[in-house]
Amino acid sequence: MRITGERVLHEQTWTLLKEKSYLDTEGKQGSWTYIERRERREAAVIVAVTEHSGSLVLIEQYRVPFETEVVEFPAGLIDPGETVEQTARRELAEETGYTGRVLHVGPGVSTTAGLSTEIVHMVYMVVGERPTVAPRHEGSERIRVFTLRRQDFGTFLRQAGSKARILDAKLYTYLREHLRGGQS
Repeated sequence: MRITGERVLHEQTWTLLKEKSYLDTEGKQGSWTYIERRERREAAVIVAVTEHSGSLVLIEQYRVPFETEVVEFPAGLIDPGETVEQTARRELAEETGYTGRVLHVGPGVSTTAGLSTEIVHMVYMVVGERPTVAPRHEGSERIRVFTLRRQDFGTFLRQAGSKARILDAKLYTYLREHLRGGQS
C-alpha cells in the first residue's frame, strides 16, 4: 500500500473531513475518506472507580450524530501543554464533579481506525464516593452523571440491550471483561 495524495474535503471548528489516495498491493488506485481532529489532538478517557464501593462513574451524554444519549466514560481532548494525567483530572471534574488520583495511564490507542485518526489514552483513576466540585458543562453538553456498582454490571448490560440504549464500545468492553473476571 502506498499513499499517493491527501486533500481536505471539508473543514469545521474541531475536525477535518479528509481523503487519502493510494495504490493498493495490486497497483489499483483507491481513496479513503476519514475524519481527523484539528492539530491531531489526542483524548483522555477516564475509568473512574469509587474508592470504597468500587462503583464506576459514568455519564449519559446527548450525542448529535445519534440524536439520543450515549452511555460512556467521561472523556475529553488533551489541551496543548497538558499531560494526559492533567487532562483526566480536569475532564473528570468538569463533566462529573468527581476528583481523585490517577492510578494508570494507558498508551495511545485507536478507537475507529477505519473512520478516524482519533487516538485516546485510557486513564484509570480512584475517586471518592461523591462528587467534590460542581460540574462545569459547556453549552453543547447535556450530561447526566451516575454510578454503576460492580454487582450491577450484568443487569445493566442486559437492560441496555433490551432498551436499545447506545453504549460506547470502550464501556461495553470494560463491563464484559469485568463480568468474565478481568481486573482493571
